[in-house]
Amino acid sequence: IFVRFIANPLKADQNDLRLNDLFKNLKSSANFDEASFFEIQIWNIWMEHKNPKVKKKLFLGLEAMKNQELERAFVHFSKITKLDPKFAEGWNKRATVLYLMGRFEESEDDVIQTLELEPRHFGALSGQGLIRMSKEDWLGAIQALEKGLKINPHMSGAIMNLNFSKKKLKESMT
Repeated sequence: IFVRFIANPLKADQNDLRLNDLFKNLKSSANFDEASFFEIQIWNIWMEHKNPKVKKKLFLGLEAMKNQELERAFVHFSKITKLDPKFAEGWNKRATVLYLMGRFEESEDDVIQTLELEPRHFGALSGQGLIRMSKEDWLGAIQALEKGLKINPHMSGAIMNLNFSKKKLKESMT
């Protein structure tokens, strides 16, 4: 008799089973340092991928970004979205590059794709807040930033951007 056991290995991406506990711990963190511990673990899992081609393109795209070679980074991240369109971090990284290139509409399209795959992506929500701030859509910025802060309440940049957006919204109403 042949018995086959199929192990259910952890998926290394936004579907990884370890993420649920990490998100609970992140949300209930008492302070920035504690939150950072969980945030780093989440980002590390989001960046994992089993396909060596995807991993290589991710590395090359990050290197290009670090060297301010945005067009080259865009090409690498675009390749990831073709190799694995269900890998949220490929879309998120491309959204980041598009934002840095000033291509805000396309960036927001990729943020939306990221959030469809990983609704808890606080980085994408923070990025969406930045996109909307750049378009002076203060209410939209506030909504995106508040969603991100519900997931990760200790993002100092998002807190500053939220306060700024609330101030600008108030000014625009007077």
